[in-house]
Amino acid sequence: MDEKAFIENVTALKDTAIFQGGMIRREQIKEVFGELNADQEKVLDRYFKDNNIGIDEALSAAETLSDEDLDHINLYLEEIEGLDEIGEDMKRVLVMSAMNGDNTAKEKLTACYLKSIADLARLYSGQGVEISDLIGEGNVALAAAMNMLGSIEDPSECDALVTRTAMNAMEELVGVEREESEAMEHTMLRIMNVLTKAREMNEELNRKISAAEICAEMDIDEDELGRLMVLSKDLADYIAL
Repeated sequence: MDEKAFIENVTALKDTAIFQGGMIRREQIKEVFGELNADQEKVLDRYFKDNNIGIDEALSAAETLSDEDLDHINLYLEEIEGLDEIGEDMKRVLVMSAMNGDNTAKEKLTACYLKSIADLARLYSGQGVEISDLIGEGNVALAAAMNMLGSIEDPSECDALVTRTAMNAMEELVGVEREESEAMEHTMLRIMNVLTKAREMNEELNRKISAAEICAEMDIDEDELGRLMVLSKDLADYIAL
């Protein structure tokens, strides 16, 4: 796999997952990467789960949050539980009014997105910042997004504006650097490629292969292989320790 394209595709899928409420569909992964073997699929699935993204359905709060963060988010959801829910038609009317500077519409629209901010905060949990702080930062960003609605051309663009504005704020809060994310994705690609080659050699030779054999085949040194094997226990299925 081409590394640059791989990283771009994974990043695009992560963004798609966020806009879909923390999940990515299996068919969407297939559209991007084509057919993956079982080992490659397992590595990719684990990567998404580590980033709080579910496959075909969002992960539960219990799967993504610590007990403390779970208490915080439940308290927040209880606080906003009494807010009136509105349908898509009324939401569109509010967006159109807010686009024209109607402050009352902005206030009502803000209430519509409060739960979405909590859902988004879950995706950035576990990175050293309490979820209450993530929600607080997201709500500040939500208020800012309301004042940016005059810049969009169609009400359908509102969701994307709010989500992207809140995402940017939360990413800045947790200190996620693009270089760090790309390094993780580079490592994941290396693991997937080594797994694929090791599996092929294992099936061809009908035995586990040695570290020296896979290093020679993949042009990597044994130190790197050792690091990859620590990160992915699946490599031990094909490579003798």
